[in-house]
Amino acid sequence: MSTVVGAGLIFGGSGAVADDEPAPVTTLADALASAAADGATDAAALAASTSLPATGPGSLTVDASGAVQATVTFASRPDVATLDAVAAIATLETVHGFSAAVTVVADPQRLPELAALPGVVGVAPVLAPATSVANSAAATDPAAEAAGPGIRLAAEDSCRAFGVDADEPLRSALARETFDVDGTGVTVGIISDSYESGAARATTPAEEIAAGLLPGPGNPCGYTSPVEVLVESTSGGDEGRGMAQLVHGVAPGSRLLFASGNGGTNAMADSIIALADAGADIIVDDLGYAEEPRFQQGLISAAITEVQNRGVAYYSAVGNDNATGHPRTPSAGKPIAAWQTMSYRPIACPEWVEGPADATSWDCLDFDPGETSDPTDTLSYSRAVHPGFVLSWGEAVYDVTTALSLQVYSSASGEPELIAGSEVFSSWIPNALVSVDAEGPAYDEVDLVVVRDTSAGEVGTPAVWIGNWAGAGALTTREHNETVGDDLVGAAAFGHAADGSTIGVAAADWRTPTLPESYSSPGPGTILFEPMNAFEPVPSAALPAPLVVAGPEVASVDGNRTSFFGQLSEDGVYRFFGTSAAAPNAAAVHALAAEYAPGLRAGEVTEALLVTARAMENPFPAYRTDAEVFGAGLVDANALLEQLPPRAVAGLEAEALSPTSIAVSWDAVAGATAYRVEVLAGDAVLHDVELDAEVTATTFDALTAESSYTVRVTAIGASAYGPAASVDVSTPRPAVPGTTPAAPTVAELGSTPAPGLVATPATVAAGGTVTVTGLPSREYVYGWFFSDPTALGWAWTGADGAATVTVPASVPAGAHRLAFRAEDGTLLGWVALQVTAAAPAPVPAPAVALARTGQDTDLAPVALWAAAGLLVGAGLTVAAARRRAASRP
Repeated sequence: MSTVVGAGLIFGGSGAVADDEPAPVTTLADALASAAADGATDAAALAASTSLPATGPGSLTVDASGAVQATVTFASRPDVATLDAVAAIATLETVHGFSAAVTVVADPQRLPELAALPGVVGVAPVLAPATSVANSAAATDPAAEAAGPGIRLAAEDSCRAFGVDADEPLRSALARETFDVDGTGVTVGIISDSYESGAARATTPAEEIAAGLLPGPGNPCGYTSPVEVLVESTSGGDEGRGMAQLVHGVAPGSRLLFASGNGGTNAMADSIIALADAGADIIVDDLGYAEEPRFQQGLISAAITEVQNRGVAYYSAVGNDNATGHPRTPSAGKPIAAWQTMSYRPIACPEWVEGPADATSWDCLDFDPGETSDPTDTLSYSRAVHPGFVLSWGEAVYDVTTALSLQVYSSASGEPELIAGSEVFSSWIPNALVSVDAEGPAYDEVDLVVVRDTSAGEVGTPAVWIGNWAGAGALTTREHNETVGDDLVGAAAFGHAADGSTIGVAAADWRTPTLPESYSSPGPGTILFEPMNAFEPVPSAALPAPLVVAGPEVASVDGNRTSFFGQLSEDGVYRFFGTSAAAPNAAAVHALAAEYAPGLRAGEVTEALLVTARAMENPFPAYRTDAEVFGAGLVDANALLEQLPPRAVAGLEAEALSPTSIAVSWDAVAGATAYRVEVLAGDAVLHDVELDAEVTATTFDALTAESSYTVRVTAIGASAYGPAASVDVSTPRPAVPGTTPAAPTVAELGSTPAPGLVATPATVAAGGTVTVTGLPSREYVYGWFFSDPTALGWAWTGADGAATVTVPASVPAGAHRLAFRAEDGTLLGWVALQVTAAAPAPVPAPAVALARTGQDTDLAPVALWAAAGLLVGAGLTVAAARRRAASRP
């Protein structure tokens, strides 16, 4: 509805600032307290009073007594006294680990009491997240689905009840076979609403395990480790289990973890950390919260960054909120699900616009970027719907100074009628959610109005973004549908999936994988501030210039068959559509790559995944770039693994065939295109050959006997070398020659010793040994003594070219020559040697034998000493007697 507003005209609100102090901003918690005080006691009444959905995404969690689940955020981690104060007002459910917050269940009327506690930054009700599951008109494929409901179809030559639809378009089956991978050794963590909430489903986890669709005891494919559920939720559609079936189909060897992301952004952040703590190498989620900021990385993004810093890869469903203008309308072919401007353009509101509660003055946003003005943006639908919208504006978390609200009007009765109006989540969150009451009338056309409370006087002009929360699939036309100047139309992705903190995944139908799904949310995202501080309420600084995030990083396929989750086709087969299905398929491909190249960091694998993605078709190239629609393109598992370095060679063996040759063999490496084989002596490369992938053994000769070598084998992939494997091998000493060379003649010897030959020692006794250096290394040499030729036999020279020989004992003393021949008879030369007479053999001392008398042998030394004492004593007695005799007269 286009309205031209003249300058200075005021409709519906005062143009002057009130003299009275303005009332504080009314938050969602305040509105709930007021509604409860007015008699709202159940979920439907509370939702209707606050323009929230009664059920589903964005709805309140209300128990039978009318108490609501809420998050209390503190300036710092609460101590025991603070927790006691909270518990005196509400039931304390969770003390969050990643953030300074708690989750409570409280009487709505007491929410303001919680907000008034010392140290409390704000209180906000917990709203249910949106998953990224979608319905598709193309869900039925009679040829593939003739088996009927449940899991009765048996795949031919497979241990699974039915095949993996993602395998062909993502080339994941080819990758598993070519590179011998199935995700073994890699842990994938899944975040969604629930895994097994308790509600009845078409199949149970036990049946799904027995059908080969999930891992666990009894899995017919041999994958017996069950999914580990870390955090469960009693509310949800068990979408997490559907995602697990998809991951298990593509990467069946992966260990699977699940943690519910229900319970608010704080709870989801805790689940992200819990999965990483439990060993997740990859995490994939399909949740989005309406309170996630559009212009800043929020709390969930902070948790993602934390686990990425630990080496975890993170994938997210980018969302299913796109809408394309219907043919034969002004919006034909344009993405029109969202609208953004980089600066709030104030104009006076029409008189029918209702001002914010307790406000004394207000104005409206001008949707028209041109010379005229328009306070409304009119949206039309193909059928009557109950639409919902998210409003986010460009102020930092913890520094919200502008109060904006999104109002929804209908002119079905002639005059514009307010049918829904938003409340801000909390005083420090620049977001609001509004939804048309699902219990009331549905509408095929609505007018959006953004109202700014100006009661405080000087107010900001932040960037504004309006995105669809419900009803986007029926949207056919938008009044302001052109991207002009700072106004951006169609950038539907928001939150952590579009703020650059994760790998956002777009969706394409598995049967038409080059064309994005019509509902897959495009970018770009716009970031104006540094990431939110997750640990204390300190506003983040503004960036020097806006950071544009293209949107989804990559695309994967959806529409995959599960045993219970998704859209039930006319033929009774469940098909899982939406970016919620595409994201786990992409994460599973990453798991195959992580197994194949375990030495690579997560970021290196994701970079290769993006580089190898296949081209896709852009459905609206005039309005959104390829990168904004599907990122790098469609995930290609086989191309990804070809891009990675191959595994290290296993089973490497080397053995000596002879003193101068070796044989080398190894196990084939899946995916290798060739092998590089090197033989090294120390650091010197002696041989370097490249062999075809079919060759896994070779030999090398012309080596040196009795030497140590290192053999190094490297698998070569299509795009990179793998890590080298090595093994040591030694060649043996050759056998002693069986011939005796002729003794050198005097003429051959000549009169000059060979230069370089040194005998040590130069003088040796006959029968001793002498070592001669300077000979050729690692050869047999034959030694001779001269003058009279005396054969010394063969000696091995070793690595240092030294031979040791024994001088015959019969060699007479004097000067001699020690000569050597090589094995081929070549005279190597001689060296002078002085021989001395052999030392006389030692004469053994006579042995004194003592008779054994039966005493302990340990006493024998004592007995000997005693005998010696007796002899000495006797001698002394004789000497004394002689002296006495000599002294007689």
